[in-house]
Amino acid sequence: MFKRISILLVSILIISLLIGPGIAAKKVEITFWNGFTGPDGRYMQNLVNAFNEAYKGRIEVKMSVMLWGDYYTKVVAAVAAGNPPDVGIMHLDQISAYVPRGVIIPLDDLAAELKLSEKDFIPAVWKAGLYEGKRYAIPLDVHPLVFYWNKKLFREAGLDPEKPPKNRTEFIEYAKKLTKDKDGDGKIDQWGTMIPVGWPNFMIWYSIFFGNGGKLFSDDNKKALFNSPEGIDALQFLVDLVKVYKVSPENVAVDADVDAFKRGTCAMEFNGIWMLTAYQEQPGLEFGAGKVPQLGLKGLANWAGSHNFVVFKQRNPDPDKLAAAKTFIGWVSRKSLEWAKAGQIPARLSVLRSKEFKEIPYIGKLGQEIPPHIIFPPLFPKYGEATGPIWDALNFALTFKKDPKKALDDAVELSNKILVSE
Repeated sequence: MFKRISILLVSILIISLLIGPGIAAKKVEITFWNGFTGPDGRYMQNLVNAFNEAYKGRIEVKMSVMLWGDYYTKVVAAVAAGNPPDVGIMHLDQISAYVPRGVIIPLDDLAAELKLSEKDFIPAVWKAGLYEGKRYAIPLDVHPLVFYWNKKLFREAGLDPEKPPKNRTEFIEYAKKLTKDKDGDGKIDQWGTMIPVGWPNFMIWYSIFFGNGGKLFSDDNKKALFNSPEGIDALQFLVDLVKVYKVSPENVAVDADVDAFKRGTCAMEFNGIWMLTAYQEQPGLEFGAGKVPQLGLKGLANWAGSHNFVVFKQRNPDPDKLAAAKTFIGWVSRKSLEWAKAGQIPARLSVLRSKEFKEIPYIGKLGQEIPPHIIFPPLFPKYGEATGPIWDALNFALTFKKDPKKALDDAVELSNKILVSE
C-alpha cells in the first residue's frame, strides 16, 4: 500500500514538473485574436499549431483572425459584453488609447515572471509599451516602412542595382532616369516612383518630417505643431515628385503602386515590410529592399510600427487562463525567429543579433539596417485621432486641391480641436 502511494506521489510530481509553474493540471483553452489576414497569418497559425502540440493536453490556443479595421471595434465590444478573447495583438500606437478605456491589463508581473527586460529588446519598442509607468504590452516585432527598388530597371537605366539612392538629391536624380516612355507613344509607361494619395503616404511623409527634425505635438500634447517648416517641406517634396519633377503619376490609388512594382512599371517604391513576402513570391521580380533614404534635410528617420501582445480585461478573471496566456506569450516571444520569416523584424535583440536571423534573405539585412533609424512618435490617448487630419492633408495636397501649407494649416486647426476636447 505504501509503495503504491509513493508511486502515485512520484507520478504527480513528474506531471507537475512537465506542466510547469502556473499552469493548471487540467486542460485550459484560451482564445487569441489578431488581424493577420495576409501571408503573415499562416506563419502565426503555424506557431499556434506548434504551441498546441508542445502543450498538448494542457493548453490549447484557438486563433481568430479578422481585418484590423474590424478588430479594434470588436475587441471593445467584446470587453464591454464581458466575453473578450484572452490574448490579442495590438499595434503600438493603439495601446495608449485603449488603456484608459479599461480594455487591457498591466503585464508587469508577466514581464517579471518571464524575465523580460529592456536589455533584450529594441529600446524604443520596449519603452513604448509603457503607459503611466506600467507595462501593458510585450513587443513581438517591428514592422517598418521599407524602400524597394527594381534591380533590373536600375541596370537598364545605367544605375548600380546594389547602390540605391542615399539622399533626396540622389533620389530625384535616380527617379528621373527611371521615368521612361519605353514605347515612344508620348506617354510615360515606366515611373521612377509612385506616391499614393492614400496609404502608405503618411509613413513616407512621417519619415521625411522627422528627418527634417520635425515635432508633431507640444510636450504636453495639447497643441499640434506639424504645420511647421519641417512638415510643409516634407509634404511639398512629395507633391513636387508628382507636379514638378513628374517622376510619379498623378492620383495614384491605394495599392496601385504595389501592382506597378510587381509588374515592373514602378522602379522605386515605399511600402511596409509586410510586402516583402509578396514581392519575393512574384515571378521574375528582381528587387532590393533597404532603409528609407535620407529624404529629410537633417538626418535619416524611418517610420515603423510594432505588433505587441496584450491581455484583455475579463469581467471574471480565470487564474488558469491567465497563466496559460502568459505561457503562450512567453513561448511565442522566444520563437520570434520563426515569426521573422513572415516578414517582420524581431523586437528581441537576442533574436535580431542571431546568426540564424541574419541569414534569412532580405529580412536579415533589414533587421540590421533599419532599427537604429526608427523614430516612434510620442504616444498618448488621442494620438491616433489627432494625427488623422494629417492623412486628409496629404490627400488634399497630392490631389492638388490645396497647397501643402494650406492643407497642413487646416489639419492643425482640426487636430487642435481634438486635443482640447473632453
